[in-house]
Amino acid sequence: MQYDLVKDRLERIVGDSALLRRLFFAALDRLFLRSRYIAREIKRLKKQKFNPTEILDAGSGFGQYTIRLARSFPEARIIGLDVKQEQVDSGNRLIDKMDLHNAAFIIGDLLTMEEENRYDLALSVDVLEHIEDDRKVIANIARSLKPGGLFMLTTPYFDGVHPSAAVYIDEHVRPGYSWRELSDKMSEAGLDLQRFEITYGPWGNIGWKLLQKWPMGWLHGRTWLLPLVGLYFCFAYPVAWVCMYLDMNVGNPNGGGIMAIGMKRR
Repeated sequence: MQYDLVKDRLERIVGDSALLRRLFFAALDRLFLRSRYIAREIKRLKKQKFNPTEILDAGSGFGQYTIRLARSFPEARIIGLDVKQEQVDSGNRLIDKMDLHNAAFIIGDLLTMEEENRYDLALSVDVLEHIEDDRKVIANIARSLKPGGLFMLTTPYFDGVHPSAAVYIDEHVRPGYSWRELSDKMSEAGLDLQRFEITYGPWGNIGWKLLQKWPMGWLHGRTWLLPLVGLYFCFAYPVAWVCMYLDMNVGNPNGGGIMAIGMKRR
């Protein structure tokens, strides 16, 4: 499935309305399991008295994580970096309407960024699996971090034998990462892999099918079905919520995704 086409259509439907954007972001937070994992990690950092001054949202897309970070760390400067000019422009219009003064969206490519020792935290949400030269991107992000800075990411999991459900997305250039592959690539860039949590296990996979795979498949080329899909969510969401809760609390020996954190060596 060409997921980017569906996202582009949703972007056009939502437009520049601050209200619709807020509702859209709230829906994404509830429908996507990865958003729940990221929210949990941000809460964990805040409990640990993590006090960043600058944060990079590497591949900011719609901008929901840039805004989440800006609200979670109001004293920090948040940069949302993306290659798509239209998403950068719409993000900047949104933060202006929201009077969110500690965030900005800029155009940029993770393959060519040259910043050094700037950020305390870099967040990358389902980005690496879209990029052929992932070593270059990991190295660039690592270089942009201050010593002791954190690289938090989500990406598909691949144990080397069984491709995850993420291959359902046509834009992915690899099935995912094992602990060994991600650890080795981070180490090459000067990062130590400190956290590696498998997500989208059996329960999460059910939730993913209920809330993403099936609805996105129905909407592909048929956006007129959107009202019916909204009705479907009323019945599917309670079941999916339980599945996502279990995914985050029972532990997954195998699954479709990774929640990982690397630290730059001091």
